[in-house]
Amino acid sequence: MGDGRQRRKLEYWWATLHFFLMLCLEKQASAQIRYSVPEEVNVGSAVGNPAKDLGLDIRTLTERRFRIVSGSKDDLFTVNQNNGSLLVQNNIDREAICDGDDACLINLKLVVENPLEIHYVSVEIIDVNDHAPVFSEKEQNLEIAEHTMVGQRFRILAARDPDFGRNSVRFYKLNQSNHFEIEMTDDEYRIPFLVLRKPLDREFKSKHTLVVTASDGGNPQKSGTLNITINVLDSNDNRPVCRQDMSSVKLQENTPVGTVIFRLNATDLDEGSNSELEYYFYKTLKSKVYDIFDLDKHSGEIRVKGEVDFEETDVHRLDVQVSDKGQPPLTEDCRVIVQIVDINDNHPEIEVTSLSSVVAENSKPGTVISLISVSDKDSGMNGKVICSLSENAPFELKPSFQDNMYSLVTKQRLDREILSHYDITIKATDCGQPSLFSEKTLNIQVSDVNDNVPEFSQNPLILYLEENNIPGASVFCVSASDNDLNENAAIFYHIKRGDEAQNKMTSFLNINSENGIISALKSFDFETLKTFQFQVVATDSGTPSLSSNVTVNVFILDQNDNAPVILYPVSANGSAEGVEEIPRNVNAGHLVTKVRAYDPDIGYNGWLLFSLQEVRDHSLFGLDRYTGQIRTLRSFTETDEAEHKLVILVKDNGNVSLSATATVFVKAVEPKEAFAAADVKSSPKNEEENNVTFYLIITLGAVSSLFLISIIVLIVMQCSKPADYSSKYLQETNYDGTLCHSIQYRSGDKRYMLVGPRMSIGSTVVPGSNANTLVVSDRRRTSVEVSAFKLLIYSGIRTERQRGRMVSCSRVLLFLLLPCIGVLVSSQIRYSVPEEVKVGSIIGNVAKDLGLDVSSLVNRRFRIVSGSKNTLFEVNPSNGALYVHKNLDREELCDNSGACLVDLKIVVENPLEIHYVSVEIMDTNDHAPSFSESEKLIEIAETTSPGAQFQLPGARDPDVGINSIQRYKLSQNDHFQLEIRDRGEDKIPFLVLQRHLDREQKINHSLILTAIDGGNPQKSANLNLTIRVLDINDNRPIFSKEVYSVMLQENVAVDTIVIKVQATDFDEGINGVVQYAFGGDVNSKVLELFSLDRDVGEIRVNGQIDYETAEVFKLDVQASDKGQPPMSSDCRVIIKIQDVNDNKPEIEVTSISNMVPENSKHGTVISLISVTDADSGLNGKVICTLTENVPFELKPSFKENMYSLVTKDKLDRETVSHYDVTVTATDCGQPPLSTVQTLSIQVSDVNDNNPEFPHNPLELYLMENNVPGASILSVSAFDKDMNENAAVSYHMIRGGGGQHDMSSFLSINSDNGQISALKSFDFETLKTFQFQVVATDSGTPSLSSNVTVNVFILDQNDNAPVILYPVSANGSAEGVEEIPRNVNAGHLVTKVRAYDPDIGYNGWLLLSLKEVRDHSLFGLDRYTGQIRTLRSFTETDEAEHKLVILVKDNGNVSLSATATVIVKAVEPKEAFAASDDKSAAKVEEESNVTFYLIITLGAVSSLFLISIIVLMVIQCSKPTDYASKYLQDTNYDGTLCHSIQYRSGDKRYMLVGPRMSIGSTIVPGSNANTLVVSDRRQASGEVSIILKFPSCCIMYRQETKVLPRLLA
Repeated sequence: MGDGRQRRKLEYWWATLHFFLMLCLEKQASAQIRYSVPEEVNVGSAVGNPAKDLGLDIRTLTERRFRIVSGSKDDLFTVNQNNGSLLVQNNIDREAICDGDDACLINLKLVVENPLEIHYVSVEIIDVNDHAPVFSEKEQNLEIAEHTMVGQRFRILAARDPDFGRNSVRFYKLNQSNHFEIEMTDDEYRIPFLVLRKPLDREFKSKHTLVVTASDGGNPQKSGTLNITINVLDSNDNRPVCRQDMSSVKLQENTPVGTVIFRLNATDLDEGSNSELEYYFYKTLKSKVYDIFDLDKHSGEIRVKGEVDFEETDVHRLDVQVSDKGQPPLTEDCRVIVQIVDINDNHPEIEVTSLSSVVAENSKPGTVISLISVSDKDSGMNGKVICSLSENAPFELKPSFQDNMYSLVTKQRLDREILSHYDITIKATDCGQPSLFSEKTLNIQVSDVNDNVPEFSQNPLILYLEENNIPGASVFCVSASDNDLNENAAIFYHIKRGDEAQNKMTSFLNINSENGIISALKSFDFETLKTFQFQVVATDSGTPSLSSNVTVNVFILDQNDNAPVILYPVSANGSAEGVEEIPRNVNAGHLVTKVRAYDPDIGYNGWLLFSLQEVRDHSLFGLDRYTGQIRTLRSFTETDEAEHKLVILVKDNGNVSLSATATVFVKAVEPKEAFAAADVKSSPKNEEENNVTFYLIITLGAVSSLFLISIIVLIVMQCSKPADYSSKYLQETNYDGTLCHSIQYRSGDKRYMLVGPRMSIGSTVVPGSNANTLVVSDRRRTSVEVSAFKLLIYSGIRTERQRGRMVSCSRVLLFLLLPCIGVLVSSQIRYSVPEEVKVGSIIGNVAKDLGLDVSSLVNRRFRIVSGSKNTLFEVNPSNGALYVHKNLDREELCDNSGACLVDLKIVVENPLEIHYVSVEIMDTNDHAPSFSESEKLIEIAETTSPGAQFQLPGARDPDVGINSIQRYKLSQNDHFQLEIRDRGEDKIPFLVLQRHLDREQKINHSLILTAIDGGNPQKSANLNLTIRVLDINDNRPIFSKEVYSVMLQENVAVDTIVIKVQATDFDEGINGVVQYAFGGDVNSKVLELFSLDRDVGEIRVNGQIDYETAEVFKLDVQASDKGQPPMSSDCRVIIKIQDVNDNKPEIEVTSISNMVPENSKHGTVISLISVTDADSGLNGKVICTLTENVPFELKPSFKENMYSLVTKDKLDRETVSHYDVTVTATDCGQPPLSTVQTLSIQVSDVNDNNPEFPHNPLELYLMENNVPGASILSVSAFDKDMNENAAVSYHMIRGGGGQHDMSSFLSINSDNGQISALKSFDFETLKTFQFQVVATDSGTPSLSSNVTVNVFILDQNDNAPVILYPVSANGSAEGVEEIPRNVNAGHLVTKVRAYDPDIGYNGWLLLSLKEVRDHSLFGLDRYTGQIRTLRSFTETDEAEHKLVILVKDNGNVSLSATATVIVKAVEPKEAFAASDDKSAAKVEEESNVTFYLIITLGAVSSLFLISIIVLMVIQCSKPTDYASKYLQDTNYDGTLCHSIQYRSGDKRYMLVGPRMSIGSTIVPGSNANTLVVSDRRQASGEVSIILKFPSCCIMYRQETKVLPRLLA
């Protein structure tokens, strides 16, 4: 009845107002009353009057059936319907009803009907002291080690008292004891503990007997006793001791496996198992150690387990831990250092970098053929390698400054004609015993070169040619031979044309180029030309061709075709007459005169003889027939006439003699003083003019000898200084390099350093230096040999005068020696670069530091040719820079090495130069120290005495030096401190115990060991140390709970796990193993229902569980360890039985409407649902759910189990129009029970769908030139709605009339969407446009959507090509191009350019020659339009050519256009100018040897005088204290020399480093190598200058006033 009334009210109020629905629901009446009653009260005793307390009418209790209807213990109580009292029905035992509960409550449910009322009553059972404390056992044995710390607590058995509160156990008391006292926990369980107050001594007393009394707090008080026996156990309190902390042993590599190398010996003072020792390797050793060595854990013998290889590791450090077998075990550490002794077990390895396997036969001695490096993995003498070559080969090995680096060079000249192939065997032998060797054979082929010039049998040749020869006739024949082969031996001849004078004669000669026959084209005249010479050149056909010439000295043989000519006497009119006056007193033999005559002929034809043809007195005058001297034969007498006429006949000695006459009138006069002058005048002139050339040669030789002697004297004077001169500044005389050194001033050290830009053979680098400072020991020997070239390079200048002399000496020696130097250039540079530098970073400019020409690096193939790590670096041949090619990781390249050097070999060719570059990779602090593990567990017994040490794992830092580990630090603590020991290179940390450990106070000590390196900034690593304090069996098991409570369902299956009790024992090993058992006072019925697993503590169901029989079970469980002696503890398990789910829920539905519009809002209520379940607790809790994938959900009401079915999502009729919703009510029981009810819901349609186009946007490809008005496209849209909501119409969106708004030219059918174009489109005008079509339905309100149509106009070939070039002034496609006639084939004449507005194939243009006169002369590229010459112009080619080019596209119907190019060939003006210059540039050769000798003599003399003057000025104009002021130290560690440059614009000097380009300026504060010095022009200023030559630098000092002149 009540339910029907509620249902009617619900329908009424729901129809009127949904908001007040929940407020009108009725609720049943309920109330709560609580009573208390002591246990053991008499049956029938009144507890209270619930009827009166509830306000019920006592008179109606019987009629309304007042009763107790539920309650788990409702049989203990009953109600009296007559007076409403609550009475005790059965005996009440609190311990049986609520064992262990704080409050023992019994809940009762009282019911009265008509109307129905339910009332809840709680009765609390009060405890009374009706039980005494009881121990589970009468005696308990405890075993305590003698090392147990004072204050240690030991749990003992606790007494049990079923009473509650004050009536339970309150305290424990211990009989008199000196070592122990008792304590108990301050909680509800009051667990007793024995506390050690005085240390135990097993030797003094091994057993202690105690009595413990447990008392409760009841009145009267009750108690129970427990007897305790304590046995004192011995402990492991002595650690092993090694005989030696560190031992060392030597072991040869390759020792057989199983060899015993060492035996460890340690002792332990303990007894039994505590003194038994075991040996172990530390786990922190390198993994490779475990593969090589094996340690016998019992004997301590270390044996060889694997291969021992010295080359892999030369020292092994073995850390060994010695441990006893005590509990807990004690350990000690020791180290064994195994030093591996190297044996010769590795063959040398030969690495050949072959530059060329083919060697030209003209290679000079010292030419490098291959670069060879040898290596041997062994060390010491075993790693020393000696290289040798096969005998009888023209090659040799030249060692480098680097060990085991050689160059295979030619030892002597090669001759392919003698031997063309060599098999050279290189043998590398080490110095080990026995020695090992390796061989490698190089195959070298000698290639033929044109190295033999044609040779003439004689040189010079002499041709005697009689004058008046016949023109055109052959006059001579020359012949040459060539030792080469093939074309290198083919010879042709020609006459060498010389200067103008020589050309004058050679122009009259002709030679046959094949046979060497020479013909004269003119007749020669001896008197005009007596001799001349010409040169015939014989040239072979080799490449390059070689030639030799022969000088042909032509001597014209005289014919007697010239009469003698009288030279003296000759009168004024030209006749051969003369008058001679002589004193009359002359004696016989007096020279009267000398007749001189000349005959242009030579030889007999020109040999003149004189005779007196007419003379008056033959006795007075005589004529010498050969000299023409006329002398008196006697003295004059008075009778002799005063005048005598002498006619002299002069004739030659030709076959046909020719002659001439001369007349001499001799007058005898009286002697006067004037006669004496006449005598003198006519005295014989003894001119010695036999050969001017001979005297010139003698003079030249004398001057040259004097010049050389002076230079040698100056050199001897300069170099023969005292011994302390070179010992101070020239400390190494064995240097054979060629590189310059300069003086640098180091401001930090205030000293000057002698520094070379690159290291050379024999140089040494200061240890630790990064630069190329040359430091040589002071070797003062009596016989020091210093070559002039070494002196030039290395001499240090102490004084100005010495400096000047040395500069002069150096210049002269350099001038004399540089042409003679033909050796392989070799040098070394050393750079330094930090690791981890960016890839591409420049390390240094190798080319500039080596003095190489940067512009020639590419042609000379500047490159790195070898190096074990050469891929890390590369050189840039464009600028000569050495840069980083790959990431540099020093630790990966040079693990644990002191200095990490990467040796590179750099080669340039033509000529070949080998340079050795060492790059030192500097360590950066890029690695933090790291430990092999992040955490380290150290176990220390709590009995360990202070002072004990424990080795800690050391950290590793790949960095070296200061960046490696420097110190360790331990975090702040009270028990430990850190001690560091040095073991060789390692720093070993040790943990030292400072205070006693107390495990009960603190089990684990967490420390942090920090390893710190010395880098900047510092880096560190932490190792988390966990110190675990090991315990003996002094802790009893402890349950996680004193009381366990668990819920168990009734009717649970047998063997079901009810609960798992867990007790923990802080001890370890067997002392921590816990076993479980039920307590002795457990009810036998309980043992039938439950079982206990003794090992894991699981309580399982062993029988039938019935909730109605018992709701709670209380079990006592004991946990005991397996230690000696064992220790135990107890706990209680309370099992509460749960009711099972055996009632299904019920569903009641009130439906409002079964038709729902699809546009209903979220949360619209569809139906009201109420569910009920007769079960209680979770079994009565009901969860309602709906079928999945429905747009509905259940909303709970404020009243339990009341729901509203509402919409959850938007409804869509087009998707689903009907729903069958299933409501499932499921309770929370186990297993759950459920009820199902289905609701049918219909969805009605609304206009909620827009018309849809299948694609958006649409693409329309429309061919241009379409027909106006024709249909071009059809669009269609559909609507998912029904009826009028789905009717669709179309229209087009009109734009704003923009440039691309084409919608005005389109129309659409509103019914079917057909689109038509109203105009024809042109692709060239419009390529693409778009418009939008709108589709609208007929619903209310109407909905619409639009689609974008992208229209692409397709191209048709409707445009012809357009010529862009050539175009004439009038617009026609014509052009004129002028090109020189001497252009070669392939010359670009012009390029025809055309354009087609169409695209694709329609716009793809091809060009062709439509009209051309000569097809062999011009060619046209059909794609690019380039017109090029196909050949060179000839004389027959026309000067003007007309080319007609056809340009056409590739459309289906091809369109074309033509262009005309007129090509004019003109004469090249530049060629004419070049021809003129070439003719004018011919230099006339020397024609007179005497002229050149005079020039040479003058040049040598001038050079000699200038050198002497300059040397004297330099020597005399300098002070003597220069070197002491500026050159103070030679141990400078810089890298490259600096030079001083003078900048006239800035009037300052600049100190420029090797990496600075000339003229560069670095502002103050920069990091470059330029020192800017102001131009302080003072009289006493001194500036250091470096004069740079191609292969050396000379230090020169001069006054600043001449500095600009010297720099210029």
